[in-house]
Amino acid sequence: MKNKFAIFMIIVALTSALTMLSCSDFLEEDNKTGQTADLTYSTKSGIEGLLNSCYTFARGFYGKEAGVGFTEGGTDLFYPGQDNKQTSLVNYLLTPETFEPSLASSKANNPCLDQYWELFYTGVDACNNALKYIPLCPAIDDRYKQQLMGEAYFLKAFYNFHIVNIWGDAPYNDAAIEETTTAPTREDETVIYDKILADLGLSIAAFETADYKKKEGKADYWAAKAFRARVLLYKASWLKDNASYALAKQDAEDVINSGNFSFYDDYAETWYMENEDVSLNKEAIFGITYSSDLKTSVNCIPKRYRTDSDGNAMDYAEQLTRTGYSRGGSAMLLMFVSLWNNGCPDISSDIFKRVTKQDGSNNVISGVDISWYSRYGRGFTRYLPSLYLWQTLEKYRATDQRTDATLLSAYTIVPGLEGKSKYYKQMTDTAIYYSPLNGDSPEGRALQEWAKNRYRLQFAYGGEIPVYSSGDPASAIPTSAAVPTSSVYNDDRYNNTKIGGKTSYPGIKKFLDWFDTKDADVDYLTHDISYRDAVVIRLAEMYLIKAECELATGGNALSTINQLRAVRAIEGKDNSRKGTLTIDDILEERAIELCGEQQRWFDLKRTGKLVEYVKARNKLAADNIANFHVYRPIPQIQMDAITNPGEFKQNEGYN
Repeated sequence: MKNKFAIFMIIVALTSALTMLSCSDFLEEDNKTGQTADLTYSTKSGIEGLLNSCYTFARGFYGKEAGVGFTEGGTDLFYPGQDNKQTSLVNYLLTPETFEPSLASSKANNPCLDQYWELFYTGVDACNNALKYIPLCPAIDDRYKQQLMGEAYFLKAFYNFHIVNIWGDAPYNDAAIEETTTAPTREDETVIYDKILADLGLSIAAFETADYKKKEGKADYWAAKAFRARVLLYKASWLKDNASYALAKQDAEDVINSGNFSFYDDYAETWYMENEDVSLNKEAIFGITYSSDLKTSVNCIPKRYRTDSDGNAMDYAEQLTRTGYSRGGSAMLLMFVSLWNNGCPDISSDIFKRVTKQDGSNNVISGVDISWYSRYGRGFTRYLPSLYLWQTLEKYRATDQRTDATLLSAYTIVPGLEGKSKYYKQMTDTAIYYSPLNGDSPEGRALQEWAKNRYRLQFAYGGEIPVYSSGDPASAIPTSAAVPTSSVYNDDRYNNTKIGGKTSYPGIKKFLDWFDTKDADVDYLTHDISYRDAVVIRLAEMYLIKAECELATGGNALSTINQLRAVRAIEGKDNSRKGTLTIDDILEERAIELCGEQQRWFDLKRTGKLVEYVKARNKLAADNIANFHVYRPIPQIQMDAITNPGEFKQNEGYN
């Protein structure tokens, strides 16, 4: 008998609950309230609505704050900023109290474990319902049925892939939930991987039958091939299934050689807002779409199946929704930038003031009428690059396009404010510059002398207002102390804790909305949400997968890596790697190419490098992390709901 288990012991009536789902662009569905599932899904619009709703759950993870916490937080690439809302998760301080049920109002420290447990399992159930009803729909032809089945199998595999990589052994639902059990069982990871791969095989076959191989912002044949390459690589590296390396390599090569995807001449173009649409982006293979309508609920994720005391569906936390349920969008433009309008007063008092109104009521800064002003971030900080990431990007600045396209080293003023700074009388365009130098070195002191009165200068380490406490990635932590009297200016302009690295640091540029050839030099207001699609799989990853497989099987991994590095080279520069390639080199390459793209934690886990790298490069988490942290804890609300805790068991280390 197929095992079906209750998500928090709530009986999920998915076929009626889907009426609450909101979708974007092609992800639209009619309200089905009062109609039976059989009748609703016998129509073309009904079955399309059911399938399209399966995509909406992914918007709670990709492009959202909590998803970044699960994937980039607690790694070697990012530290939590001053206002991080998942510190117990990213610093490996999870206790039974921190994985108790969380609410939409849980703001200070919410790991969101129970929310993702619920989100992914309800996503799986939506897909299982789609797989149940699509073959029965008389309103669509067989070819279209195969396309929709391909999408449903893909998304089912997609959600289960996240479940198994976050929690390990886990319940697996083969079919739509029709009855609940209080005694679920956890399938072995190997079994789940095999089922995921089986679903992807069915997805690829269905897309092949439907001849659905075009990019429309949805899953298609090539997306399924590329995703299977990733799954096979994970199975090979994490489960030590060496035979899967050759299979992953073949899928990656098929995608590379398909002719459907290509690189831009400049890595930065991959991230221009003019190329944000995954259906049009040359390199994107699969992504999660966001509508340009940021004023309505079209981008919102579903309500929770968990209900309140009145029986009403609860909201997911703001870390998954960003702006609640009245409107929705991506939060990535705000995840990796420092304080803007309420930072250290040396700049925020008269230069970095946010203007968000267009009616003239709040548009004067330092005596200048400004129609906009909020180019980079907001009044909070979530993540800053680790010293290791900063130094790694700088190491290749002279030859590699990716450094300048990724690292936001300078924060500029709005045109019209030149010479208006109270503290920096010679300020022209640059307001803050973050230098990778040691501020106490001769080069650092010379740069400080030149920058005096021109802009605020913060060094990676050394000097009086460094970003990090030392130049050693193993011991460096973001600074947070005020400087009562500046040795450079002999005044108190830095006598504020917001001058520290937890709130003032180089950002990650590639997710910013103004990053565009057309819009980089014009007035642009940084909104609190973005319509930028979340690129989940792109062409560069296929080269990285191929290279890692070749490294494991004796192939020419160095040649494959250098093919990618040649594409990323600054014109006229030799950007190739030399010598013997190792897994550390490949992980460094993945850091340079994919930082911030919600893969790093999984990469370090599957390669057995998570504990090693965190201890060597993330001092905030180094003393806390242990081997058992390669799995997250089962949410306590799930553990409380079952009647077989002796069999089901909490993950090791979390009892």
